[in-house]
Amino acid sequence: MSKYKILIFDLDDTLIDNLENVRYAFTKMIEVKNEKYNENSFKRWYELDKQFWKDWQDGLIELPENLKNETGKKSNAFLDWVRSQRVLQYYKNEVSLEEAINLNSIYMNALKENVIAIDGAYETLEYLFSKGYYIIIATNGPQIATRDKLLKIKCLNFVNEILSADMFGYMKPSKEFFEGIEKTLNNYNTQEYLMIGDSLKSDVEFAGKCYFDSCWFNKNNEKLNDYYKPTMVINELRELINML
Repeated sequence: MSKYKILIFDLDDTLIDNLENVRYAFTKMIEVKNEKYNENSFKRWYELDKQFWKDWQDGLIELPENLKNETGKKSNAFLDWVRSQRVLQYYKNEVSLEEAINLNSIYMNALKENVIAIDGAYETLEYLFSKGYYIIIATNGPQIATRDKLLKIKCLNFVNEILSADMFGYMKPSKEFFEGIEKTLNNYNTQEYLMIGDSLKSDVEFAGKCYFDSCWFNKNNEKLNDYYKPTMVINELRELINML
């Protein structure tokens, strides 16, 4: 076995095909507004959603005064407000906060319904789990939805822990997220950790900031710039079977 004992997997676009998952959930959300799906509307939502979470990671989202003092695990009111902001932006603030929260709830529930695995996810997790690796899912998505997604792709039994931003109150790539992992596992030996994910910022940079190794899942054969320094690179998940 390699030096690694703890394998930390990202979820969306690493184990789950996030694009199709989001497309389905978006369709269900707009049905409530009696709107029909079209590709331009979906593209706008998809890009807005990605940009929102990027801005959130970068600390560019201004919180209301009553939520600014929250630390650690966030309240339901905090989470509802954060998630509803994408809906408000999409509808250009022409819906109320209450309606935005409701639409977001429909969207979040739909994310759990139509889940498509990335090719090789089942075989890879099954093999690594059988070899005794401690497998963690570390995601900026909600814990409950993550569990349901893993159940849908029949991989939940190969996962030891699901650790999420809504548990810690911080998102990858913040150091606080990793501190939450270390504390949860009571393991502070970073040499035993390996992060596997598709995002250079949320996964590779996350690992680098916290002084442990990373494996970039470059499924789209993108060019790697000099800023990011993954320990290893794969183009298919199954490559991990021979590498670890």
